[in-house]
Amino acid sequence: MNSSIAPFSDLSTGDNMSETGALPISDKSPSDVSYLTTVLCAIAVFFCIFKFVSPWLLQAVFGKRYVSLPDPKKRFLDEAGACTCFSTVMGCWSLYIHYLDTDINSTLLRYDYPPVRHNCCILLGFSIADLITKFVFVGESELGMMTFIVHHLVSIVISCVGVCTTSLPFYVNMGPMLEFSNPFLNMRTILKELGFPALSTPYKINGILWLLSFFFVRIVITLFVAWYKFAPLMLTSELYEQVEVITLVAIFTGGPFFNILSVYWFIKIWQGTIKVLKSGQKNI
Repeated sequence: MNSSIAPFSDLSTGDNMSETGALPISDKSPSDVSYLTTVLCAIAVFFCIFKFVSPWLLQAVFGKRYVSLPDPKKRFLDEAGACTCFSTVMGCWSLYIHYLDTDINSTLLRYDYPPVRHNCCILLGFSIADLITKFVFVGESELGMMTFIVHHLVSIVISCVGVCTTSLPFYVNMGPMLEFSNPFLNMRTILKELGFPALSTPYKINGILWLLSFFFVRIVITLFVAWYKFAPLMLTSELYEQVEVITLVAIFTGGPFFNILSVYWFIKIWQGTIKVLKSGQKNI
C-alpha cells in the first residue's frame, strides 16, 4: 500500500481492491479481542509503572530530592513518571505513522488500519488508568481537578471512537499525537516539585523543548495542517455518506475542543517562557 490510494476511497470493504490492491478487512485486521487486550494491557502496565518503575527510576535519578518528599508528593510524581512513559510511546508512534507510514493519507475516508487503532487503544487504557490513579492515589492535578476530569473524559470518548471505527485514520491518528509534548509537561512538574529553580539549566532546557514540541504538534499539525487538509473533505458528499456519524461528531466537537485548549495552553506556555527569560536577563 502506498500513496497511490485513490482520493475519497473506502478500503474497509475491499470494493476498491482491483484499483488499489487493498486487502479485504478480514485479511488485514486483527480481531476485536486484540484491541480489548491492548486496552487492558495498557491499564495494567500503567499501574505497574506507577507502583514500581516510576518510584525506582525517580529515586535512582534524583536521590534524596525524591526520597525526602512526603508520600502524597511521591505519588504525585510517580503518576507524572508513568504518564511520561505512555505519552512518549503514543506521541512517537503517531508521528511515525504521520510522516513515515504510506498506508494512509489525508483523503482516505474508510480503512481499517490496526496501528492507528492500537495506538488509540493505548490512549484509552492510559486515560482510564490515569483517571483512576488521580482519584484513588493522587488527588491533585497541575491543571486543576475539574479541567483534568473533563480533559480525560473527552479523551476516553474520542479514543473509543478511534478504537471502534475505521474512518479517517489519518485524522484519528492525531488524537494520540497530542501526547507528544506531554513528557516535557510532566518533567516540568517533576522538576518543580523536586525544588529545581525556574532558572536552573534543566528547567530551562525542558521548558524550551516543551514549548517547541507543543507548538509543532498541537498548533502546526493538529490545528493548521489537520484542518487545512480536512477542509476539502468537508465539501464532499462522500464524507457524510461513508463516515459514521459518531466519527463526524467526534471530529467536529472533539477537534475544536482540543484545538481551543491547545491555543489557550500555548499562550500560557509562551507567557511563562518569556517571564523566565526576562527574569534570567535581570539576574545576569
